Amino acid sequence: MITNRKIVAHGLVLVGLVCASGSGCRSERIADRANDLSPQKPIASSSKPASESSPITWNEVASSYERVLDYVCLYEKEERAISEGERQTIRLSFRKPLDVRLEWLNDQGTVDQTAVYRQGFNDGKVLARQSGLVGELAGKLRLDPNEPLALSDSRHPITEVGLGTIIDRAQRDAANSGIGANFAGEETLDGLPAYKFEFAASGNEVVGGLAGARKTLIWIDRALKLPVKLEIYDAANTLLERHRFRQVRINQKLSDKTFAL
Repeated sequence: MITNRKIVAHGLVLVGLVCASGSGCRSERIADRANDLSPQKPIASSSKPASESSPITWNEVASSYERVLDYVCLYEKEERAISEGERQTIRLSFRKPLDVRLEWLNDQGTVDQTAVYRQGFNDGKVLARQSGLVGELAGKLRLDPNEPLALSDSRHPITEVGLGTIIDRAQRDAANSGIGANFAGEETLDGLPAYKFEFAASGNEVVGGLAGARKTLIWIDRALKLPVKLEIYDAANTLLERHRFRQVRINQKLSDKTFAL
């Protein structure tokens, strides 16, 4: 039974936060991509405020998120501490204040397992179910978001998933005198323009709310004015985590049915 529970609980949590587009999502490991894990140049912090040359402020990003009632996207996440950074491809549905549905996709793009969390419902538990025979045998699980089994495949509980957490932590880092906030230019992600920001600690400050992290890079979609990519690095400039949000669609009028299991 414990083995089945571990299989079903695989990847119950974000962060979060994210997924390859198209129907042929495939898993791969960060360890297989030398460019991602090889040491890079030492982290250099910047004392220049992000607002000095940035075309957008974090208050504007927060204001854009305030207008979001719900959203759906493909979410791809990689965490070095979990399975050597194996990529997880997830279909994410989120509704404020904190209703979450995560559907893990296999190589064929079909759902392997599902997890649902609703703030104030189900006694605060995550509901999870594996697809196929394993799911039929194990049934629906009820897990505390912070219990070891629920965290067996992520450093982050499901309650931290989503764009809002990224924005909140970026605002805190921007206000921290021990962390340099820098607008790092404009790039293209999936053919769409995005603003890039860098947050780097000048000392031992924790960046991005992750223990051991000393730098984060965040990309803001220029049209949505919302974060669509996050990378987290340690003091040696080694990639710790990558979260990618693709095909973000906001205000889809998601119903309670979306968050039932």
